[in-house]
Formats: sequence, structure tokens, C-alpha cells
Amino acid sequence: MKVVVIFPAKNEESTIENAVHVASTSRFNPEIIVVDAYSNDNTAKLAMKVGAVVIQQPEKIFPGKGNAMKAGLREAIKNQAADVALFLDADIKNLSSDWIDKLVDALIQNNCDMSRGYYERQSRDAAVTKLIARPMLNVFFPEVSHFEQPLSGVLDDRCGKNC
Repeated sequence: MKVVVIFPAKNEESTIENAVHVASTSRFNPEIIVVDAYSNDNTAKLAMKVGAVVIQQPEKIFPGKGNAMKAGLREAIKNQAADVALFLDADIKNLSSDWIDKLVDALIQNNCDMSRGYYERQSRDAAVTKLIARPMLNVFFPEVSHFEQPLSGVLDDRCGKNC
């Protein structure tokens, strides 16, 4: 099974090397793609230095994380022949290969099309989740309103014909 880890990144020079290194130590031996969102620092150069495939986000818009994710997924399917694409935020400081393995295992062992992870946050964090996302989920999608962090930066899915 071919796993590709995708890091949408903008100005993440302080964390990108560690993120790429940790992701590359997963037992799934993933390819690593960093989608640079027109960083003003050395994010792209440092990611390449530690072995990531670096591509540029196609459009210079902000916020552009969705565009970066789409570009990364296209690269993962077209040039890396991915079976599984794992999106991770490039600024996760306590990222571990075990965490990556658990996300991918959730897909394989449970025959799921998608898994999501989250990490504990400070109570002052996640204002958008608390003020907008959670209340909207309660109204429009009550069956998933129990998700702790619906806007988490961690997403894993199988790459099928419709990705």
C-alpha cells in the first residue's frame, strides 16, 4: 500500500524539517509532499533538504490551505500513485511516526475511507471551532456534533477513482 503524507505549508521553517523527518520514519515508508504556499522563509528549501517532494501551491491566495491540499492530492495520485493520502499540518511540534501509523491503520484495519485525528489544545485555542464550527454542526449535522475538533489539521483518506 502506497502512503503519501502531504504537508500544506506556509512559513514553517521552524518546524518543517522535523515534520518531514518524523513522517518519513513511519513504518509505511511514505512519500512526503510539501505544498509550499508562497512562503517568505526557507520552508521549501529545508523540506527539500530532508527529502520531501516540494511543489508550489498553484494560486497565490490567502487563505489557501484548501488549494494546497488539492494540489498535494493531485501530485500524490498522479506522480506518486498513492493509495492513501495523509494530510498533516506542518507546525505540529509533537508529531510522531506512531500517530501517523495509527491513522493509516484505522483505514486498513477498519476498512474505512477516511480517518481523522486531533491533538489536545489549550483552552484558549480553537476559537473558530468553538464559536462557529461546533454550533453549526449541532444544527446541520447533529450526528457528528460530538467530534472534538472538526477542523483538525489531520486528515487521512483512501485514494479512489473519485479523489
